[in-house]
Amino acid sequence: MTKDDIYKIFDVGGALEAHFPSYEFREGQLAMALLVCESYERGAICAVEAGTGIGKSFAYLAAAALYAQQHPDERTIVATSTINLQRQLFEKDLPALLASLGIECKSALAVGRSNYICIQRFLEVKAESPLLSVDPTSELYRVDAWMRTTKSGLFSDLAVPISGELYSECYCDSDLCPAHSCPYYKECFFFKAKARAREAQIVISNHHLLFSDTHSRIVAETDYDEEAVLPPFSHLIIDEAHNIEANASEYFKDEYDSSRLVRHIHKIQRSSRYSKKSLLDYIGSYVTDIERLEAIKDQIHLLVQQVETLDQYLVSVFQKNDYQPTLIKAEHQGRLADFVVACTAIVETAARLKARIDALLESTKVPAEAESRANELKVRSDRIDAMAAVLSRFCDFEGWGDEIHWFNAERTRSQVRIGVCITPLSIAPIITESLFSRLSTVVCTSATLDLGDDFAFWSSRVGLPYTDTRPFLKGIYPSPFDYQRRLMLLTPTDAPQPPPKADEAYLEYLATMIWESVHTAGGGALVLFTSYAHLKHVKGALSERFAAEAMVLLSQGDGDRYTLLNTFIADADSTLFATSSFWEGVDAPGDTLRLVIITKLPFSVPSDPVFKARCDAIDQGGGSGFFQLALQSATMKLKQGFGRLLRSTADRGVVLILDSRVVTKSYGPFMLRSLPQSYHPECDSSTIAPKIESFLY
Repeated sequence: MTKDDIYKIFDVGGALEAHFPSYEFREGQLAMALLVCESYERGAICAVEAGTGIGKSFAYLAAAALYAQQHPDERTIVATSTINLQRQLFEKDLPALLASLGIECKSALAVGRSNYICIQRFLEVKAESPLLSVDPTSELYRVDAWMRTTKSGLFSDLAVPISGELYSECYCDSDLCPAHSCPYYKECFFFKAKARAREAQIVISNHHLLFSDTHSRIVAETDYDEEAVLPPFSHLIIDEAHNIEANASEYFKDEYDSSRLVRHIHKIQRSSRYSKKSLLDYIGSYVTDIERLEAIKDQIHLLVQQVETLDQYLVSVFQKNDYQPTLIKAEHQGRLADFVVACTAIVETAARLKARIDALLESTKVPAEAESRANELKVRSDRIDAMAAVLSRFCDFEGWGDEIHWFNAERTRSQVRIGVCITPLSIAPIITESLFSRLSTVVCTSATLDLGDDFAFWSSRVGLPYTDTRPFLKGIYPSPFDYQRRLMLLTPTDAPQPPPKADEAYLEYLATMIWESVHTAGGGALVLFTSYAHLKHVKGALSERFAAEAMVLLSQGDGDRYTLLNTFIADADSTLFATSSFWEGVDAPGDTLRLVIITKLPFSVPSDPVFKARCDAIDQGGGSGFFQLALQSATMKLKQGFGRLLRSTADRGVVLILDSRVVTKSYGPFMLRSLPQSYHPECDSSTIAPKIESFLY
């Protein structure tokens, strides 16, 4: 792979221009491809910021494909943060690129096994539900028909979403999988996908599966020349790499979740719509010593009571804290006596339950047709015990190290979800030791990695550079879009600073400015909130106005993300209210998005225990948690939200930030400098609508 190979693809008159009539030469795309190519050749770690419109996926995929041509025995994993980008790379970008280059390169899609239907588990459910399986109106019937025709076996390819109840009975569960001994092994969708990945030179994966693979290699002490969750690989490209810290933190978190634990208990002792007998009933019919069964039922009954006791304790904590997640520090340990007693009871009962179930299964002979149920009974009890072990670790106060201990609470309409969590204080050592130091090439790329600091902030969060001897290459390639002419940034100087607790006056200001701006633009607006409560309040205040003007108002929570985005993109004059996950991954080129409103600068909420603990650690080390973490993180997210607007050279629109801190606070210029330089006239609230009208129309 030489520089000439890259020039022949991306330069004026190259392969891409010859194959795609609308292709435009982009110097940044060519430079990025050259840098990725150099990373492969030098065995380097590489960080690349590629602005919107650079075409970064073609840049790194071309380098990976060319390298694969010359090194057919080496594999590259491409890991994305979102399933949408993963599917786009596999189904569109990579096939189109290979066709334009006229080369062959085997590729495969790799997603977690829980995304696949398990043939054996589904057929067991079907056998237990004979009436539903022949009823054309039932989801069981529809899923059965789909399973017989699907090539992928991926639930995402189902035309109608599957219920949680049926999904839990038939997804491909690693602990319940008999693998090669399964009668449907040859037909298994997951193992066929795994075989394709084993044959592929480029595997398109995602962050979650990458960290799952990383974790399995750490536990099994497996190197990258052996198969783990992913096949052996030596080269890695991480797209959407600004999310590495958040996604790794979530994956390597240990959590006791009472609702999940209770679901395992229910699987053991209760029947369901798709399972006429409980797991205990299945195995119980082959048990001669009934007292063993009764002893297990007694332990289950006791465990349920103990889980409720711990739930009540934690709910009382959350009630005092307005149901916010709670950081537990070393100085709080003395006040946790009741918590420790409740946890210890669960840990001891879960251990006894596991021991009794293990003994029951060892002493009971079950026929072949019941072996899968016996295995599931063991798996459920093992998972209960493993979750209880998190409580044991949490209560081992003397053993606390560099970890974050916190209580989690999530309110839904029907209940409060309780969690007891342990998160690494820093994921940098994990990523450095398990990925960066053990792979030949690692390329990290995103539209938002650099904050004008030569990647210093992002690098420090993920542990780079981890050595002075290994090459660490960097490249920044700004968007080719004409922001000065095609994007107007409005930052009203008189916008109120968001109060610690939103009051009526503040929310009324948001509603008024949002309505005036969206109405002036005629829709085509994405309104980004940092709080779902604020979103709901403003939506409630404006719904009637939108309806009176026959303007479509969509809102996060009205449907799944995929359907919402498709509806928004299809209707050029619709408006979408959304929160956190929509600050990135929204790709709506053309007139369908001409106004992005950022209601509040996206600082992490002070109540986020993981974020607070990491800020505190910086403060205690003599630094500034605000300037070294809070401000940097918010600025990176602001860049993501800002980047939703211009998605093609023909796009034109307005970004409105309704938070005066971006112009009145000392850190405001730092945040604004991180954004592409745009037309940025002075304005106050009264001139927002006229400026939007003048710029757009």
